[in-house]
Amino acid sequence: MMNKRMMAALLLALLATACSKTREEELQEQHSKGAELVEDKAAMAKGVGDALQKDGKAAAESVTAGVGNLVKGVAKGVDQVEASYKIELHDSAKGKQLKAERAVMIDKDVDGQKGIKAYIISPQALNGQLQLRALDEKGQEIGRSSKVAKTFEADDAAYVEFRFDPATPFSRIDRLVVYLSN
Repeated sequence: MMNKRMMAALLLALLATACSKTREEELQEQHSKGAELVEDKAAMAKGVGDALQKDGKAAAESVTAGVGNLVKGVAKGVDQVEASYKIELHDSAKGKQLKAERAVMIDKDVDGQKGIKAYIISPQALNGQLQLRALDEKGQEIGRSSKVAKTFEADDAAYVEFRFDPATPFSRIDRLVVYLSN
């Protein structure tokens, strides 16, 4: 009986080894699968290359146009941020019919002074000193520029640079007021 069991076990082992693949056969199968995968990816890459040769110019033009629009949008956004200061005229400037259209922040100069550049329009000839005062949300003055001597001819306009003390809290500015003195 023991012999029969042993024979059965040997027969099963023999059948199991006969049905399983050899190591070499497994490696050959994996190699074939890898080769197929590489061929598929190479065919895809060739297809992409062919499409780019055919339509690459149009694609590049489209991407370039998109980048151009992005740059224009960023510049416009920066311009809007720069123009966010409300600017108004004190009675001393209104009396001379001045107009203030736009105010933009400018970088510090060599002395570390911050500044604002304001676009001032004068319908009449004018010679005087301009000063810009910064007010917070409560209408309290939080900074005052140095006075700037300016001469306008009739129907003239210019950007005028106003320099402030480095301690002026520009982030708290709610509005600017242009003053005129002789």
